[in-house]
Amino acid sequence: MKKKLLFVLLALVFCATNAVAAGAKIAYVDTQRVFNETKLGKKYQGMLREYFKDRKKILDGDAEEIQKLQEDFSKKASVLKEKARKEKEKKIREKIAAFKEKETDFNKEIGMKNDTLSKKFENVLMSVLKRVAKKKKVGLILNKAASVGPQTEVPVVLYADGKLDLTGMIIDEMDKEKSK
Repeated sequence: MKKKLLFVLLALVFCATNAVAAGAKIAYVDTQRVFNETKLGKKYQGMLREYFKDRKKILDGDAEEIQKLQEDFSKKASVLKEKARKEKEKKIREKIAAFKEKETDFNKEIGMKNDTLSKKFENVLMSVLKRVAKKKKVGLILNKAASVGPQTEVPVVLYADGKLDLTGMIIDEMDKEKSK
């Protein structure tokens, strides 16, 4: 992971150095902020929340059913015959296994939905970035942070003059594009 991060940082330094040497303008964008603040980003976040909420409701119902079965079993276990008790235990284990499988499937579905929406968002973002770069005559746009894991971002731009930040302009342009 550290090697990957080092490689990314070295590549960015190399690109930035070449861009500066060639006289190109450099800017940066906080893509996480763009995702959080644009209408499209908010729409996709809402879609993901609803998708998650629908699946969670199903899982919560299943969990409640399992809990009732376990409570019922606990109350009656002492009076049940061996065969009936084993059948109830087996039924509960099967319900728990089915629940875990469904939970895993839902997590995969949510991950795939997230990937799909992220790719759609990224396509719009890249289109807007290219258009703004041409308009502003910027030769290199850096992302303010780079993802190095599912929940880990590291700063790529450690310091930059605020005049180089195109984030607000990208947000405005994306909102204009999506309102057309």
